[in-house]
Amino acid sequence: MAINVTKFLVANDLASIDLDVNVTSGQTVTQLLLWSDTTYKDPTLSVDISSLLAGTSEVESLTISALDAGLTSFTGIYFVQITTSEPEVAIVATFNLTQYYIVQAKLISNIDLSCLSCNGNFQNALLFDLYLEATKVSLVLGRFQDAITNLNNLIITIETSDCDSCNNIEPLVSSAGNLVSVGVIDCLLTVV
Repeated sequence: MAINVTKFLVANDLASIDLDVNVTSGQTVTQLLLWSDTTYKDPTLSVDISSLLAGTSEVESLTISALDAGLTSFTGIYFVQITTSEPEVAIVATFNLTQYYIVQAKLISNIDLSCLSCNGNFQNALLFDLYLEATKVSLVLGRFQDAITNLNNLIITIETSDCDSCNNIEPLVSSAGNLVSVGVIDCLLTVV
């Protein structure tokens, strides 16, 4: 079985990440290292969150708070490296898309449908969507460095668009409490 991650998702409020992992019977998870998209794979910048592990069985279910990671919130892409007592290693990623979908909705709502070829908002919306989809696909394929590059281009698109208030739009939470968060588990995109 090796390492089986069944959940790795950023909460809708961006204040925590939930992680559920199972390892081969008789093994335990011995280390968890956390990176963001700005610190990915730099051993000097990883955050060791191994203290959150129970370490008593092959099943771990934990919540990583932003405070545990030394952050105020989990914006961007986050990676955790899981090491077992064997030792086996796996890396998984998560990315909350809520703030990006809000910007995308705002860009689309500002499109002037009377002249698509001469409309900057249309071009910004298309470019934004291109980078957002490329980021998600890169995560699914396990091409984490590409996902980071695409995210950086996505952020540049936000910063240079005519949508100054886009980042300040509060999302409406459905009665089911679901917005949009993705986790990449075994190269499969999990959406909540």
